[in-house]
Amino acid sequence: MPNVHIRDVPPETLDALRTAAKTSGRSLNAEIVEALVDHAERKQRAAGLLDQLAEGRRRWKKWFPDGFPLGLEPETIIRRERDAR
Repeated sequence: MPNVHIRDVPPETLDALRTAAKTSGRSLNAEIVEALVDHAERKQRAAGLLDQLAEGRRRWKKWFPDGFPLGLEPETIIRRERDAR
C-alpha cells in the first residue's frame, strides 16, 4: 500500500483527529485512513446519486416531452396536499 505524507494540517483538525482516535481506540494513522476512506465513499455515493437523478430526468423528458402531465404539476400537488390538511 502506498504511503502519503500530509503537510500543513491545521492544528485544530489534528487535535480533533487525535481525540477521535482516542475515543475509537485507534491510532492517529488509522483514524486518518478511516476519515479518508469515509470521505471517498461519500463522494462516490453522491456521484452515483447524481447519475441516478440525471437518468431520471432523461426518462421523464422521454415520457413527458411537453413537461408535466395535467394534474402532476408541482404547484397542483402542493396545493392539493396543503388543502387536504
